[in-house]
Amino acid sequence: MTKEEIQQAGRSRACQLRDEDELSFRKIAAILDAEELRPKHGGRWHPETVHRMLANATDLPPSLRKRSSR
Repeated sequence: MTKEEIQQAGRSRACQLRDEDELSFRKIAAILDAEELRPKHGGRWHPETVHRMLANATDLPPSLRKRSSR
């Protein structure tokens, strides 16, 4: 898996945990770490990172969005 695919898997799992279980950002970060779904830049998930990721209006991170043609 590429870094972007791993990040997308983490994003999907975080959305699922937030929507279905209504968990806090701290608990979501802990679960993502336990499931070894690492953030794009490695290391561990931080609750603020989870919050910003879930607050993003698009379903895709910027690295996976299609570029608009002019």
